Amino acid sequence: MNKNFFKVLSLSALVLTSASVFTSCNEDDEYEEITPEKDVEKRVFILNEGAWQANNSTLDIYYPNGESSYQSKVFATVNGQGIGDTGQDIIYYGDRIYLVVSGSNYLAKLDLNGKIVEQHTFTDEEGTPRHIVAKDGFVYVTSYAGTVVKFDTTSIVSSVKSVEVGNNPENLAVKDNLLIVCNSQKNNESDKRISIIDLSTFTLKQNIETEFGNFQDVVVAGDSVYVTYYTPSYSIELLNLDVKSFNVTPTGSASRIAYFDNKLYVANAATVYDENWNPTVNTSFFVRDIKTGKDSEFLDLTSTPELATATVYLFEVDSENGDIYVGTTDYLSNGTVYRFDKNGNFVTKFETSGVNPNTAVFVY
Repeated sequence: MNKNFFKVLSLSALVLTSASVFTSCNEDDEYEEITPEKDVEKRVFILNEGAWQANNSTLDIYYPNGESSYQSKVFATVNGQGIGDTGQDIIYYGDRIYLVVSGSNYLAKLDLNGKIVEQHTFTDEEGTPRHIVAKDGFVYVTSYAGTVVKFDTTSIVSSVKSVEVGNNPENLAVKDNLLIVCNSQKNNESDKRISIIDLSTFTLKQNIETEFGNFQDVVVAGDSVYVTYYTPSYSIELLNLDVKSFNVTPTGSASRIAYFDNKLYVANAATVYDENWNPTVNTSFFVRDIKTGKDSEFLDLTSTPELATATVYLFEVDSENGDIYVGTTDYLSNGTVYRFDKNGNFVTKFETSGVNPNTAVFVY
C-alpha cells in the first residue's frame, strides 16, 4: 500500500523497529479446510493491514456472486496462526496468492484457501519487504534495503537476485519490459528519483531525476503511467510519467488510483490538520478517460454519504466487470469496504475482519 500522513509516520518508524517473530506452518500441520461458496468460482481476497506493531493483520475472502458472501480471517483458519505484523500487499498470479508481510519480514506463497505453500523470510541484509508484482514466472518485491528482490515462482524459498534502486522503495509496476519503482523517503528526506529496471537483464536502466519526491504508488494505464507522491505538506499529488522520454508532468491530486478499460479511477482524500494534528477529510472520486484526458465525477454517494469524509485505504477495480471496491479506515476499528458497479452505482458494503483494509485481488 501510501495513504496519508499517519501512514508516513508509521513507515518511518517501521524501518527503525525490529520485526515481529513469525513461525510458518509446514506441510504436515493440520488445518481447517475452507469450503468455498457452492457453485461460486469467483472470490475476492481482501488483506487487512492491521495496526502497526499490533500483529493483527488478517485475510478475508468475499464472494461477490455468493449467497453468504464472506469468510473472515481465512489465513488464521487454515494455518492455525495469524499473519503477523503489517500485511502490506498481495497479488494473484499463476493460481497462487503471494502475500508480503512487512512488519514480520516475509513473503508467502498461498493456495486459494489461504494456506501457506512456502515462504521466504527476509534477512537483515535483504531488508523490510513492501510491495510486489509478477511477470513471466517471477515475482519482484521492493525492500527498504533500497532494492528490488527477484523470486522464481517455482520456489520462493530463496531469492534469485536483487537490484539497488533508491531510498525505501514502495510500490512498483510492470510496463512492457520495464519495472517502474517508486522511491519514497528515508530519515525524513524525500528521494526524488523514480527507478527503471530492465527486466530482460534485471539491471537498473535509469534513475529518473525529478523535482518531486517521496513517491508512493504507480499504475500502468494503457500507454500511460501514473505515479503518486507526497508533497512536503503531505498532500498526495499525481504525475504522468512518459516512459519513452522519462519526463514527468503534474496532473492533479490523487490519494489512490486504479485502472480499467482505458480509464484511470481516482480517489482523492484531501486531509487538513489543525494545530493539534486533528484531521478533517474531504474525499472525492473521479474517472479520467485516458484517450481524451477528460475527467468526470464518479460514484453516486447518495446511499453512502459517509464516503465524502472518509479516509480511503483500499481502492481497486475488478478487471472482469469494472466493479469498484472502496475500503475505508479510522485506524482503530475494523474497516468497511464499499462495492459499486462500473457505472458508479452502490451495490453493497461490508465490514472486514481487521483494521486498515489495504488491498483486494480478484480470483476467477
